[in-house]
Amino acid sequence: MRKILLLTTGLAWLVLTGAASATVTVTLNEGPADPQYFAPETAGQNNFTLGDITWTLVSGAAGTAKGTTPNVSAAPLGMGTGPNGTTYMSVEGGGTELATWATPQTSLSIYWGSIDGNADGNNNLNSLAITVDGYTLTGADLVSLGALGAGNQSLPADNQWVDITGLGAFTQVSFSSTQNAFEFSLGSGVPEPSTWAMMALGFAGLGFMGWRGSRKTVPHAA
Repeated sequence: MRKILLLTTGLAWLVLTGAASATVTVTLNEGPADPQYFAPETAGQNNFTLGDITWTLVSGAAGTAKGTTPNVSAAPLGMGTGPNGTTYMSVEGGGTELATWATPQTSLSIYWGSIDGNADGNNNLNSLAITVDGYTLTGADLVSLGALGAGNQSLPADNQWVDITGLGAFTQVSFSSTQNAFEFSLGSGVPEPSTWAMMALGFAGLGFMGWRGSRKTVPHAA
């Protein structure tokens, strides 16, 4: 299942325009999946650097986990329910984990497990939130895109890739939960068309400078 939600945010697009509103696109793709981002980490880590991202515990309880621990955390569908499963991040109710990138990003790709979005009407009060600068995405928002939102770790509709594009440049994302655990892993982001354009201009500039540097002046005979 693939559904798209378009939202508008006032985040500054400092790189290209100085100040402009961006159109944020959220796309869902059902699991199962087995992303390997946290795989190098053992369980129980909440302050570490992996690749170009530094993870920091801000409040409450959060940390890497493997498999499913009853009444604590459930591995996203496809990542293994036992202790030999793939490592993921689990943010407990009342907790917040902060991710800080070494370089600015404009997109985010998350494999979001057992999505909680107040959809089942059975006191499922969890409201998970991802805050990127001034932009917040909750489990309830994902329900409007087709996620079940009942926190079920075994159904594809509640374990989905969430791709967020069109954001203003950011370096920090906070992951938090109000009640049940928020389990997720990361994927690779998709560069914006404007980002590709900037990269192309940069490479063209480097090529031109290299061409100029390679030119030689032939002295005239006296």
